[in-house]
Amino acid sequence: MSDLTFKVRKATVEDAEAILKHVKTVGDETEFLTFSSEDFKKTLEQEKQIILAHNTSPNQLFFIAEHNGSIIGVSNLMASKKPRLRHIGEFGISVLKSYWGKGVGTAMIKFMISWAKEGGIITKINLIVQKNNFGAVALYLKLGFEKEGDLRRALKINGKYYDAYYMGMLL
Repeated sequence: MSDLTFKVRKATVEDAEAILKHVKTVGDETEFLTFSSEDFKKTLEQEKQIILAHNTSPNQLFFIAEHNGSIIGVSNLMASKKPRLRHIGEFGISVLKSYWGKGVGTAMIKFMISWAKEGGIITKINLIVQKNNFGAVALYLKLGFEKEGDLRRALKINGKYYDAYYMGMLL
């Protein structure tokens, strides 16, 4: 952990352009994500609509981490509108590589867990993580997620297959 000062907060439509820039940047920094910058084709208006949809839903959250006014992390928690599934949230997270290991991911996930507990709708959070993303796997385990299953050939990147864990946390 470092002495880095940053803030985690809900995203607003005013963040949309910076979020798009962040996603394009992180998409080229690592192969641990489910997308590359070339795969990500959302327009500014589409991104604004996604943020609005999350902000008006009681069981969805779109949030960011900021350092000195710049976005260094983006995450969202998505859940179904179907009554039988609305208690399960699935999340993804991306942090700029230069901020890995500095507590940003930990703070963002704790923010999400706290928000979910306070909301009272989400009672389970799931995620998928590549098995070879050792730092992320260790972080999720440290925060209380459990391995629930193995996903063989979960991702195909540049012609190579990668296995993943399906992980979950009961709130």
